[in-house]
Amino acid sequence: MGPSIPVHLVPYDPRWPEAAARYGAALEALGGLFVSVQHIGSTAVPGLIAKPVIDLIALSKSLELIEWHRGDLEKLGYVWHGEFGVDGRRFCTFDDPDTGVRLINLHCYELGSPHPSLQLAFRDYLRAHPDWAAAYAEDKKRAMARFPHNSTLYAEEKGTFIRATIERAMTWKGVRSGS
Repeated sequence: MGPSIPVHLVPYDPRWPEAAARYGAALEALGGLFVSVQHIGSTAVPGLIAKPVIDLIALSKSLELIEWHRGDLEKLGYVWHGEFGVDGRRFCTFDDPDTGVRLINLHCYELGSPHPSLQLAFRDYLRAHPDWAAAYAEDKKRAMARFPHNSTLYAEEKGTFIRATIERAMTWKGVRSGS
């Protein structure tokens, strides 16, 4: 486990979607590396409190292609972390070059990976169900109160709510669990 990083939640910022689109466009310009780049996570849900870090999910034709373009991602300022605990993912981060503040978490997968559909379903469910998004905001506050100085434990603390939301989202989308 890496160093403990404090948890900092802020009110929703309506500039987040535009920033996500700007960073996504730069990634899509990488010579056909990604077939799709989408904004996910709490910053993609209008009105939801969030850590002020934009999560992007990028789909490619293959993991090998992503790895082959690692240097191109690094030239854009992304730091490569490999799988970083998720099979089939290539995870990168982008920090503000002047302040060192984290701006982007980039989750790269190949088409057909099961992970993106879960993350997108989670986002879409929260967008379509403001009451459930409000309940998630309360869970996030509770997790932050319990682990204010450790973002890893904060994330683990939210796990039960996130898994329940994914189950609801998959049912809502008409996808059976385990499919």
